Amino acid sequence: MNEFPGVRTFVQKLKLAVMNAHDNIIASRVKQIRSANRKWQKEPFVVGDLVYISGKNISVPKGLARKLVPKYLGPYRILKDFSNHFFQVDIPVSFKAR
Repeated sequence: MNEFPGVRTFVQKLKLAVMNAHDNIIASRVKQIRSANRKWQKEPFVVGDLVYISGKNISVPKGLARKLVPKYLGPYRILKDFSNHFFQVDIPVSFKAR
């Protein structure tokens, strides 16, 4: 590399450009996160809303692999609000039988 000093300066400039781009990307992400979090508000659920339920605790039909079951099922209508984030949801009869 000593024979070609222009290569060394080119590589240094390229490394600086990559580091500068990396820093700018991180700064942009931080700015976007702050902006999104500033406007975020938790919306309470009310009776009649449609919601998805987790499929984690739903029993899987025999012959069907767990990984083929969707992570969330629904949408289902909220029937009753018990407060403290507990709701009665109108799920299909086939789920109730299990």
